[in-house]
Amino acid sequence: MSLRNALAWHYGNLGLRGVLATSAYRLFGRPKEITVQPPGIRNPIHIRVHSSDEAIYAEIMLQGGYAFDLPFSPKTIVDVGANIGLASIYFTHRYPEARIIAIEAEASNFAMLARNVRPYPAIVPVHAALWNRDGEISVGEPDPAAGDAGKWGFITHEGFGAKVRAVSMPMLMQEMRMPSVDLLKIDIEGAEKEVFETCDWMGNVGCLMIELHDRFKPGCSAAVNGAAQGFSKLERGETTLYVREP
Repeated sequence: MSLRNALAWHYGNLGLRGVLATSAYRLFGRPKEITVQPPGIRNPIHIRVHSSDEAIYAEIMLQGGYAFDLPFSPKTIVDVGANIGLASIYFTHRYPEARIIAIEAEASNFAMLARNVRPYPAIVPVHAALWNRDGEISVGEPDPAAGDAGKWGFITHEGFGAKVRAVSMPMLMQEMRMPSVDLLKIDIEGAEKEVFETCDWMGNVGCLMIELHDRFKPGCSAAVNGAAQGFSKLERGETTLYVREP
């Protein structure tokens, strides 16, 4: 991307303030973050400069990445792979009566998530990784070549790495006292294969919004499709929507 195109991209996402902040970061290494005020959102959002935060912000807040028309208004939402909380914040404005559980495994992303959702009592942040068992799991570092922009690329896996709590969907629902989940949003960089290949809880889910990562781990789509029997399916961009059929 040329410098001119890069500046135009930053301006389109963050306005003049974003262009100035990005330029200052490239020149001086500061600021590390800025606040932005998306249209229709009550409180400012903290995003990190020169990271994937800007692209995720643009996708969710400006481009309507999760703006699906559902056949019902969800009252219980679980946001898995919540990153810095943007999807949860979008959902709490669109569905103001919903209780939202926002789960993020990576520590620095979770710290930003906790800050961003603090003004919203309906959003409960949880530092954990969704997995096919309860216990502990490793969070792998993203590709070093991605630099700061790789904040989205953390992968949960067995073996060596920074440890975080692993929680299964049944345990999460039990702890949060949620007998069912109306809307389950998942973006977990390939771990959906493990989560869904031995899934026995989809009967308690109304709809699923998920990004499938067969490019990272073959078998993700097959695992989710197998678990989502009895759901209609719609693909838009990188998100696949499954809705339970009447």
